[in-house]
Amino acid sequence: MSITRRTLVRGLGAGVLGAGVLSGCSQGGGIGRGRRRRPTTTEPTAGDLEEPDQPLVIGQIGASYGRMARFEEAIAVSIDEARVDVNARWEGLFGQEVVLLERHVMETPGEDLAPVIAQMADAGATCVITSIDEESLIAAMPALVEAQLAILDVLTSGMGVRAAEVKTSNLLIRLAPNDRVMAARYAEEALGGGGGEKSGPAGTVAYLSEDTLQGRSLLNEMTQVLNPSSGRVVSQQFYEVGKIGDIGARVKAVLESPPALLVANGGAELAPFLSALHTATLDEGKRPTIEFPRRVSPAATIDYSQEPVAKDLAPESLTAVTGYEPGGEITVGHENMMLNRNPEFLRRGYAYSQHGYDALVMLCLAAQHALSVEGTALAAALNAVLTGSEECTDFEECRRVMTTALEAGEKATVAYVGRMGKVELGGQSDARIGQLREYTWNEANVMQPGTAGGFEAPE
Repeated sequence: MSITRRTLVRGLGAGVLGAGVLSGCSQGGGIGRGRRRRPTTTEPTAGDLEEPDQPLVIGQIGASYGRMARFEEAIAVSIDEARVDVNARWEGLFGQEVVLLERHVMETPGEDLAPVIAQMADAGATCVITSIDEESLIAAMPALVEAQLAILDVLTSGMGVRAAEVKTSNLLIRLAPNDRVMAARYAEEALGGGGGEKSGPAGTVAYLSEDTLQGRSLLNEMTQVLNPSSGRVVSQQFYEVGKIGDIGARVKAVLESPPALLVANGGAELAPFLSALHTATLDEGKRPTIEFPRRVSPAATIDYSQEPVAKDLAPESLTAVTGYEPGGEITVGHENMMLNRNPEFLRRGYAYSQHGYDALVMLCLAAQHALSVEGTALAAALNAVLTGSEECTDFEECRRVMTTALEAGEKATVAYVGRMGKVELGGQSDARIGQLREYTWNEANVMQPGTAGGFEAPE
C-alpha cells in the first residue's frame, strides 16, 4: 500500500491534509551533532487525525559481554531485518523511511552511556531498543529519561530495574518474561515435585547463578514465592560471570541437601558442572541414586553436542535438564530470514531474535496509533497496539487497519501478534502475557526442538 502524499481527512470529513514528505533516510544514518526540533504531536483526537511530518528515528544499544554476548548478533540482525521489511517491503511509515541509527554495542560493563544517548537524541531519535544488562540499563535511565526516549527492552528480566528508586517516567517497556514470572514457574515445579526416595523434600530448591543483579533478583523472587508455601532454597551459590570455579565444590554443595529442583542461572560454563553433577549421582552400576530436575537459563540453552565441550560431557548428563528461550514457535520464514544473514544461526539458535524484530515493528505501529513520533506518545501507545480490537500479524496488515480508518476520519485499534506470539503488558509495562520455548536434551546431549507455550505473570 503506497502511503506517499496520501490524503487524510481531518475530523469527520472536514478539510484535506497532506501526509509527510518523502525522506531518503535509511539504516546507518549518522549520529549527528545538530539537535533536531522535537516533535510535539500527542495522542490524536477526533478533530486532529493527521500524520506527523517527522520520520521515526530509532536508536539501538546492545552488549557483547556477559549473558548478552550470545544473543547480540541475533538481536542486531533481527532489528535490521524488520527495518528492511518496513522500508523496502512496506514503503515506510508516514510516507518516509524509518531511520535506524547505527547500533552502539557495549564491550565492557560500566560504560557511561550518557554521551551515546545524547548523540542519539541529537540525531533525532525518540526511542531506543535495548539489549543490555540490568546494571547498565539502570545506570543509563537518567539520561534516557532526560532525552525523553521511549525504551523498548528485549532482554532484561531482573526486578531491580523496576525498583522504586529507578525513575523510568513510564518510558520503559520490557518484552521478555521477568524474574517474577520465571520464579513463579520454578517455585511451582519445586512445590509440586520432590518428596520421593531419590529426591529432596517438596518445595526445596538449590540455586546456582552468576553473581549479577539479575541473578540476585531471581533468587529473591523465588524466595518470596517459596517461603509462604513452606518451601525454601536449601543451597545458594554465586560465581563471577563466566567463571564457575571449583566444579567439584559446586556439586558437593548441591548434593549436601538434595533439592526437589536445581535452578542454574548462567551460561555455557554450566555444561561441565551439569555433567559432573550427573556423574556424582550414579552408583557403581551407573544407576542414579539421586534424581531431581534441573532448570537452566536462556544463555545456557545450547546444543552442547555442537560445541567443543561435547567430548568432555558424560553421556545422558543433560537428560534431566530443561532450558528455555523467550518467544513463540520459530517459523520457517523467521528461520530463513536469519539464516540468509548468517548460516551459523542454525547452530547458535535464534534466542531473542523474534523480540528484536517485533520491537521495531511495535515502535512503528505505536507511532501510527499515536500519530506521533514523540517518545512519551510512543511509550504510551505500545500496549495499545498489542491489545486493540483487530488482530493482525505484520506491519502492513496492522497499518492498513489504522490508515483505512484514518481516511474515513476515524480511529481504529489493532492487536499485533508478531514473531514473539501473543504479548500483553502489565501494570509496570513488563510482559504480563507471552510465550516461551522449552528445550530438552537426549542421551547424546543433543538439544531437541523447542516446544512453545504460554506464560502469564502472577497476580
